[in-house]
Amino acid sequence: MPRIRCAPLARPLRLAQRRARRPAERRAVATTRPAASPRPRDRPWGTLVGVTNAATASGRLTAGPQPAAPETARTAWPRMALLGGVLLALGSVALLRDDGDRLLLAGLGAVAAVRGAGMLRDIRAGKLPRDAAASGALTVWLGLVAAAVALLSGTTSAWVLVAGLVLAVPALALAAGTSRGVAGVAGAAVLAGAVLLAVAAGVAALLGVGTAVLAVLVAALGLVNLLGAVGMWRIARRPAPAPAGGCGGCACGAGGCGS
Repeated sequence: MPRIRCAPLARPLRLAQRRARRPAERRAVATTRPAASPRPRDRPWGTLVGVTNAATASGRLTAGPQPAAPETARTAWPRMALLGGVLLALGSVALLRDDGDRLLLAGLGAVAAVRGAGMLRDIRAGKLPRDAAASGALTVWLGLVAAAVALLSGTTSAWVLVAGLVLAVPALALAAGTSRGVAGVAGAAVLAGAVLLAVAAGVAALLGVGTAVLAVLVAALGLVNLLGAVGMWRIARRPAPAPAGGCGGCACGAGGCGS
């Protein structure tokens, strides 16, 4: 009687057992494997919205310079109005009088001395940093020197005004936000024009034109200050913003909530 060979049946049985174990192994691996992060195209935009909201809440994202507070405007607009009125009157009178050069230089010196003294007073009160003390003292000194020169001679006053005009043009260009190169070119152009005018029409014409141009600039600066004072006055008339909800203002004087 021949023997029956069962070896060929062992391989199909092993394959069937492996196939039966594979689904259970796959489920176990799926439970232990960390979840994959979503693809960028499937990722929700909640993260970007959260970052934007946080930055906006912290005040880092602003749409431009913030307007002045009503408390600041109430103290700023009288000073701006006074300065604008003085400069406008000073420039207008300097254009009409024969001794306008001496009057203009003396007035600008007095304004500079008062401004420098105000800076020093603010530094002592803690409103300005101590680093500005040198600028305040220099402003006072230059103002007093200008007033003294105006009392000595009209010709010297005119020369000082012409030199101030040559220096004022690049300074105004820098204050307007232009680059240093553009400001330097503007100053060089004014200096070249002054030299050409002195050569073509004489020194007297140079001094007269320089005084007149500086007087016009001073009057224009006074008008700008008056317009700024009007804007500050409008801001000062606005009511103060109400405190945030849930805040009674009890800790504001002690340095803020939580102090």
